[in-house]
Amino acid sequence: MASQNIFLACMYLALNFSVYKYAAAGSTEIFDENPNWKMAVEKISQLEKLVKEQDKRISALEKGPTESELRSLTEELQNQSDRIVRLEARILKLEDPSEDETNELANQESSVQVSELIGKTLNSRQDFPQKKRLLLQPTTLPIEKVAFYAYFSSDMPTSGAAHHILNFETVITNVGNAYFPHSGTFIAPRSGIYVFTWTIRQQGNNYHTTELLVNNKVVNSMHLNPASTIDGSGTGTAVVQINERDDVFVRTGSSHNYGSIISSGFGRSSFAGWILS
Repeated sequence: MASQNIFLACMYLALNFSVYKYAAAGSTEIFDENPNWKMAVEKISQLEKLVKEQDKRISALEKGPTESELRSLTEELQNQSDRIVRLEARILKLEDPSEDETNELANQESSVQVSELIGKTLNSRQDFPQKKRLLLQPTTLPIEKVAFYAYFSSDMPTSGAAHHILNFETVITNVGNAYFPHSGTFIAPRSGIYVFTWTIRQQGNNYHTTELLVNNKVVNSMHLNPASTIDGSGTGTAVVQINERDDVFVRTGSSHNYGSIISSGFGRSSFAGWILS
């Protein structure tokens, strides 16, 4: 770059010197009509433009980053490279557990075994002053409450029909809303052990056989016939394990049914049930 600038400067001086010498020689030629003169002027103009362009390029280079800036950029690049190496090393360590971590796990397992051995030793001592539970009592979830009770508000005629479902329509208790009085059916909201009981009142010539069914399977039955001499009630009970959505209801039996099921203020015919666990 420097040699090119020197060359252009020399050419510029040589052309100026030639023009000056030509003029000093007392030439009577008209400059404007001399082709050599015109060519020299054009060359000078071109050289001036080249010199200006070179000056601009030199200025641009002088405005570029200094040596200290380049050194700072180099150091920053080196720091970034070192950081990348450290991150890669950490990733490899996470993917492949080191020997220290393996030893730590082994120590933890040994501690657990020692704790179990101490617990067994304490439990086996006969002279321990008081027997205490070393473990916390297991937490039991509260049982979702489910219970219902309903009865007939008045006598229920059955016309001696077999398998007539008894829909006890007057509801007193229905925790969980699982008993449906219009159909006389209880539908289990959750699985568990339930208790079901039903009471049938009879008098005069009325008599009935009644059954408790779970999913159309008879789990208990009862027959009451006062023989026109007594006014009394009979009660049946069953404890059953049922699943969620199982249905439970009371119906008349296949035979030995006559008249109405009695229910009044002197004695109710009713149906009830609740969950145990």
